[in-house]
Amino acid sequence: MQSLHMKIENSQGITSRAAALLVQVASKFKSLILIEKDEKRANAKSIMGLMSLMVDYGDEVTIITDGEDEKEALEAVLKLIQSDFSEQVADEITQQETKKENQKENDEDNNE
Repeated sequence: MQSLHMKIENSQGITSRAAALLVQVASKFKSLILIEKDEKRANAKSIMGLMSLMVDYGDEVTIITDGEDEKEALEAVLKLIQSDFSEQVADEITQQETKKENQKENDEDNNE
């Protein structure tokens, strides 16, 4: 399990658009990814869960990851948040993880 405590610097906090990008990125990982605010947790793969946290500018959150790719998942979520929820960054992370998945599948096929 990995975790990181941080302040949300995005001027609008986690909006529905930001939540959608976070879900897009989080869904590429096998690990459980949680966002915690004021002792309330939401799965980062759930738009409704993220919106229920009502994260605003300046709020402090903890990102928690647990699973086989927890380190990479934490780094990806952190990168997205630090980019102020940039669509370009979300797309880059998604493409990178898809490429890794495809390579892993190719390696498994070659080993059969």
